[in-house]
Amino acid sequence: MAHITKRELDSLCETLYAADGDIRDIILFGSFAYAPSLAQDIDLVVTTTKRKDYGVYLDAVADFPINVDVIARQPGDRIGDRIAWGIKAVGQVLAGEGETIEEVMEVPAPTFERVRKIFYLADENFSNAQNAQDLDIKDEAYKDAFNKLFDVARNAAMAYLGSEQTRWGQLRRALPQPFSERFREIIDTLHISFSYRGEYPEDDVDEEFQRYRDIVKQFVDDLEQAASGNLP
Repeated sequence: MAHITKRELDSLCETLYAADGDIRDIILFGSFAYAPSLAQDIDLVVTTTKRKDYGVYLDAVADFPINVDVIARQPGDRIGDRIAWGIKAVGQVLAGEGETIEEVMEVPAPTFERVRKIFYLADENFSNAQNAQDLDIKDEAYKDAFNKLFDVARNAAMAYLGSEQTRWGQLRRALPQPFSERFREIIDTLHISFSYRGEYPEDDVDEEFQRYRDIVKQFVDDLEQAASGNLP
């Protein structure tokens, strides 16, 4: 992907401000916030006192070197839990005073019950991959399936740590050993290698998916036991 400089990000913010002079905050989150060399797009939340037609924001970012997804909101508008958790984990203030991040800090951390439900999404993506005839669609579905397993682990870490520790970099560092090292392996393998780089083992992908599903399930179970005071 194209290398994006800070100057280009600043220019992107200026373009958005030119399109909407009522913007108060521009928040970067998603993969570009924590792995810019691997990210395929940029995710932004724009908080404005007077939200414009969505096309205004799309036009403003249309000429940027890589795809930019913009969520436009007004102060007080609810942000979906999954996006809010993403902002809490890795959100960076590109422009403004960061009031948007202060708002999402009020969103509670996920529960372990909700964390386990994400397994269904991983299984659904994996089933879609198995049934897909188009090789490109199959590849994307496999990558999504592995990334959903990572998402289970990420949300389990958030559930264990609670709302006090929310920044992405803090998640792994805040986990006690051996959880921190186990989470690092999950990040490096499922999120970076298998999902972003597409380097999952094609010859035995079924076995590898089940193997890492079991690894992530054990990670969740152990974190929940530790959170309740029953160390694994």
